[in-house]
Amino acid sequence: VQSQQVQFETMLALPRTALTLLVLLCAISSSSSASTSLTVHTFEEETKGTNTFIKFFAPWCGHCQRLAPTWDKLADEVAADAQLAGSAKIAKVDCTIEHDLCNSYSVRGYPTLILLTKAGEKVPYPGGRELDALLAFVKERVAA
Repeated sequence: VQSQQVQFETMLALPRTALTLLVLLCAISSSSSASTSLTVHTFEEETKGTNTFIKFFAPWCGHCQRLAPTWDKLADEVAADAQLAGSAKIAKVDCTIEHDLCNSYSVRGYPTLILLTKAGEKVPYPGGRELDALLAFVKERVAA
């Protein structure tokens, strides 16, 4: 009877361990970047009253895939910068899901980078895809 009790307790422990690992993995993946994913339902609220630098992308796009780690670093740097944190936000829109939103911003290629100013101005980003260039653009436009 005692060996059956041990087997039963071992069987109960396995799902708890798996659940704990799943929760930890979710926590790690959700805290990897300060970049905000926007949808048609959250776009207006998330962009209202702040300068929001938005990457319109498609997950299958090679250029988008190469830009993704740099975009995440940019989001982290902006969030950590005392001058930018309250006045700028880094965001992304998956155009394979948010077709209407991407069409409303005339997205024709990927990635398309647009700064939406707190005044509502749409400023296309014309520069390079390096972290320094992206960060300089945000600093320059937010200070303006």
